[in-house]
Amino acid sequence: MQHYSKDGMEVINILFNKEEVDAYKTIVQTNDQSEFIPVLFLASVWSKFQIFEHFLKKEIYLRETSVDKLKDLSVDTTYEAVLRKEKQYKIKSYNIYQFSLTIKKDSITYVTIKQMFIEK
Repeated sequence: MQHYSKDGMEVINILFNKEEVDAYKTIVQTNDQSEFIPVLFLASVWSKFQIFEHFLKKEIYLRETSVDKLKDLSVDTTYEAVLRKEKQYKIKSYNIYQFSLTIKKDSITYVTIKQMFIEK
């Protein structure tokens, strides 16, 4: 897996394995038999980024999510995943972090997910 990072942005290549996607669909009890990846499955991608590793050891809360799905993602296809730390600021005793995750292939954006996390 290729990684590179520059000032709050990291890019990796990612492949969505059919067996992992099927296991996810079984857990969430969906009858979806398609070869497409459910958008919520993309939550598993965040932990693969070095810039997000810091948060895996901390207690953070997901405050807000927005999803912009332009095209379906297929299993067993390699995509470029871009994670950007959009903003970081403090309000009282809380640290607020805003990230965006974009999944692309051949310069075409398939999905963009924006999330806001809060850390005490």
